[in-house]
Amino acid sequence: MQAAGIDSYRMLAERAKVSRWQIQQLRNGHIRKMRLANIIQISEALGISFAELYTRFEPNQSKHHSKHSVEPLVEGPVEATETNTIQIAALQTLESWLVQWPTIAKRAQDRPELSAAKILPFVRPVEQLMTEWGVEPIAAVDCQVAYNPTYHQLVAGHAEPGDLVRVTHTGAVHHGKLLHRAKVKLL
Repeated sequence: MQAAGIDSYRMLAERAKVSRWQIQQLRNGHIRKMRLANIIQISEALGISFAELYTRFEPNQSKHHSKHSVEPLVEGPVEATETNTIQIAALQTLESWLVQWPTIAKRAQDRPELSAAKILPFVRPVEQLMTEWGVEPIAAVDCQVAYNPTYHQLVAGHAEPGDLVRVTHTGAVHHGKLLHRAKVKLL
């Protein structure tokens, strides 16, 4: 902080134009709960990259920082690659889109008379980005699959593993790691 000419957390909040509560969230290791814009503002105020700030305060990296200090931010090696860190942050930002989009797209394809069908070509780049990053759907919307509680979230009722269910919202995995479960209904 001092290397950036910042003497206190209050001054950091003022320079970054974020609340002191946001700084406290960062110090307490809750960076995943913070808005991306706030994280970027803090990194700019400190004169470090977004990726470095995120890497230092990402909960799985908590051993690399002190709860009470932002000082290590301006020195030391970055342990995660910048690309992976940015992907993780972007995936968190896109989570609601990842959950809702496949259902919206399927409904638009099923009913081409709706003007919503016209938006599908505009979203192809986002879908391509997800593919390039290794984000894969668990199952397509309206597919009938064997219920697996590891990958499926039952919307209502009770199902045993192996029971046939219908996918209402696709889930996603990122390089084999579960991002969110597919929402399913009993047949």
